[in-house]
Amino acid sequence: MGKKKLLLTIVTPEKTVLTAHPADFVAIPALEGEVGVLPGHTAMVVQLREGILRYFCGEERNAFAVLSGFAQVSGDKVLVLAEAAELATEINEERARQAWRKAKDIITMKGDQMDLDEAQAALKRAAVRMKLAEYRRKHR
Repeated sequence: MGKKKLLLTIVTPEKTVLTAHPADFVAIPALEGEVGVLPGHTAMVVQLREGILRYFCGEERNAFAVLSGFAQVSGDKVLVLAEAAELATEINEERARQAWRKAKDIITMKGDQMDLDEAQAALKRAAVRMKLAEYRRKHR
């Protein structure tokens, strides 16, 4: 009989990004720090922070940029409910860098509070995308 696997599902408000994908290991960017999950892990719910969610399945290695939300581990299932999630291969590093600069400029100009909140959220998204692009370059 084969080695036991986790089943990883990632859902955002817009779409289901990944459905019951087999994984040997999942690394979750939790608010308290990165949490590694193997099959048979204790049940838990953690709050996500913006960061890189990684999973490994045999030789397959994949990573997603995730922004806030929650992850639930129950049995051998990992359910990630994220505000946003993007696969590493979907990220354009130059566009992320431009978005980061634009958000920084808006924050520097100190517009109204709504603009500042949106700019800070955009800054976080762009920073995670750039971090994931760097991770992808290092782990090709």
